[in-house]
Amino acid sequence: MRASLWPALVFSAFTLASCSSDDGGGDAAGGAGGTGGGSGGGGGVAGTESCTATFTWLQKDAYKETAGRSSDLWPPHTTTQINVSCGGQLVKTAFRENHGTKPGDKDGTGAVFLVDVGTMQATATWSELQALLTAYDGCECGTQFLSMDSLGDAAVQKLVAEIEGYVMAHLTCTGAVDAAGLVQKLKAGDIAGVLAALPSCTWASGFDWASGFDEALGKIVAAAKETLADYHVCNNDAELQATLFDGFRKSGAVTACDGAGASCKGPKWFYAPKP
Repeated sequence: MRASLWPALVFSAFTLASCSSDDGGGDAAGGAGGTGGGSGGGGGVAGTESCTATFTWLQKDAYKETAGRSSDLWPPHTTTQINVSCGGQLVKTAFRENHGTKPGDKDGTGAVFLVDVGTMQATATWSELQALLTAYDGCECGTQFLSMDSLGDAAVQKLVAEIEGYVMAHLTCTGAVDAAGLVQKLKAGDIAGVLAALPSCTWASGFDWASGFDEALGKIVAAAKETLADYHVCNNDAELQATLFDGFRKSGAVTACDGAGASCKGPKWFYAPKP
């Protein structure tokens, strides 16, 4: 998804759709209606040939116009990719951009947005891996994607106020930037400033970013008689795809993705893959 729909509300945009790429000049594809994906190659490989599939998690900082992943303290956008090699040659590439950035998309400086944050591998015949790729192509959550389109300006303003109150009540910062200053940086979209200040901040016991987003957003969606369980973000899709691949590499069997399961009920704001 290109750039936020409300540029002046970068912070609120991040809370509502942390998985959008907001990559400015990139060629990110995929909107709120589907995860998007692509594939290529695979011709001329015998079905019984032994091949290796490599699953890769690719991430960028959500709502930053520059490439890369800065810190686990800031929500990511997660895209996934599977490369299949047979006889030492790459024969198939497939990816799921999960409502955001495609592999290879670049920022304004020409740097590739997404960086490799982890991989896992499986060895199987080409025929078996084709079955895995077919399942991967349709592996996405069936709950609603949490898009900025889903809420109006008034609700977004209320959400910003809810988050501000949560941060002020539960976050203590002892560096040059206090909690109030951190809130102002968030509202201004100064993500680099937020990341620089966060190491000097600590949450009260039992509180964290994700809980704050859930608490604030829960109050908003409740007004529409919905719950957080009705929604997912890109990281939910990525986790579902990783579970599919991990199950295959451990058992050799392809299990259908459960797009209505627990992994898809409630936004996964933060996601640090562990191969």
